[in-house]
Amino acid sequence: MTTAPIESVFSRAWQLLSGNWIMIVPGVIIGAIVGIVTAVAAASNQPVVGADGTYHFANAMGAALTGVIAGIIGLVGFVATEAYTVGMAGAAWTRGTTTLADGSAAFRDSAGNIIMTAIGLVLLAIVAAVLVIPTLGLSLLAFVLFTLYAMPSAIIGRNPGFSAIGESFRITMRRFVPTLIIAILVGVISLVAGFVTLPLHFIPLLGPIVAAILTQIVVVYAVLVIVGEYLALRGAPAAPGSGAAPTYSSGPAAYQPPPSDTYTPPVTDTYTPPVTDTYTPPPSATPPPPA
Repeated sequence: MTTAPIESVFSRAWQLLSGNWIMIVPGVIIGAIVGIVTAVAAASNQPVVGADGTYHFANAMGAALTGVIAGIIGLVGFVATEAYTVGMAGAAWTRGTTTLADGSAAFRDSAGNIIMTAIGLVLLAIVAAVLVIPTLGLSLLAFVLFTLYAMPSAIIGRNPGFSAIGESFRITMRRFVPTLIIAILVGVISLVAGFVTLPLHFIPLLGPIVAAILTQIVVVYAVLVIVGEYLALRGAPAAPGSGAAPTYSSGPAAYQPPPSDTYTPPVTDTYTPPVTDTYTPPPSATPPPPA
């Protein structure tokens, strides 16, 4: 299978983002909701100083309950953000356009896969963190590279948990250098965006909103790049000039040609010659012997 050059993936991803700005909306809204809930939970969970000078919680049960609710909402927010972003990115690569309905469908169909894959990624991240010192940091690099396509595999490929991580591993092994280039470029773009948006957080009210929008633009662009490469590596190449790549749930089915009609010649009558009468001469009379 022929794959597009890396630069064309980045270029086409920007074209898709430019024509589908709605892709940044779910992340901004979900991030705002999760941020507000987290802030409320943190405010209600502040300890107070008692008369004896010790810290305690005014309403420990309420604070614990608020923390649990905030955690659940955070998990739902993570799943929804991944589903909407990756699902809409897949639709954009396939059709050239996308709507919020594509994200809703991905959330409805792949929420379980996202949670299972996230659990697997957390376990692998813990292992990579433990091996940071012995491997001089290479374990974290390996973790990023070999799990880069895990969420697209879980959402677009419909592979749950370690099946999605396994497919990501196989793709990275098959296309290690392009995956490394994508990871480095996406990391550099994210780093630059972080420096650009950092001062905005010190501007009251408007600053954090602008920073959130810019951050989401970078996130969506990175997802588009990763999803585009994922689709190009696991599916058939798109039509020339369309920039689209078809998706397959379990890989393209093998082509089975229709059975061709086999020519069977008609049965010809075999000539059987008629049976001819065979001439048998009569027995000749034998003269009697002399007396």
